[in-house]
Amino acid sequence: ITNVKAKDEKDLCASLQEMKVLCLLDLRAANEEEFLQVDALSSPPPLLDRLFLSGKLEKVPHWFCSLHSLIYLRMGGSRLEEDFLPHIEALPSLLYLSLINASVREELCFNRGFVKLWYLQFQNFALLNKITIEKGVMSNLQFLRIDNCPELNTTPQGLQYLTKLKVLALEHVSKELKDSIRGGGMDREKVQHIRKIYHF
Repeated sequence: ITNVKAKDEKDLCASLQEMKVLCLLDLRAANEEEFLQVDALSSPPPLLDRLFLSGKLEKVPHWFCSLHSLIYLRMGGSRLEEDFLPHIEALPSLLYLSLINASVREELCFNRGFVKLWYLQFQNFALLNKITIEKGVMSNLQFLRIDNCPELNTTPQGLQYLTKLKVLALEHVSKELKDSIRGGGMDREKVQHIRKIYHF
């Protein structure tokens, strides 16, 4: 559903509420400055397993924590000021998380959950300068992509705990970040267990 405007919230959410067997939902705001307003949705369709949101969010929708069937989540242009991770960390089926300009925070900390997550992408985070991953979190992660995060000069703290990580892709990142994982770099030990490392 494209060209979504804030004034569409009630009608949009009323329609979605009736779609009991909906599996995929792709909502796109009318433009980059238009807010996606979807909080009027009392609960998401129970079978929803793929959700794509493109547009600014004032806050994380209250029903995010109810997305028990969700496998694939992409948030693009959300530019959230609040910490959105607590709202999705416990989703039991989430395998794929793509975050594109999803936050204006300088730091993100993964401190619990994401038990099945397999793929994680950060793209176009203008202010992000620190990612922390606590031990035991995202233990099944196999693919991590960091793309166009200019202020991020070091690899995520706790990367060494991701023992199943097979691919680390760094695209359009700072020279400092690339240098940190090369031989002799300060983060080299964190990435020695990763089978494939790409940096462009």
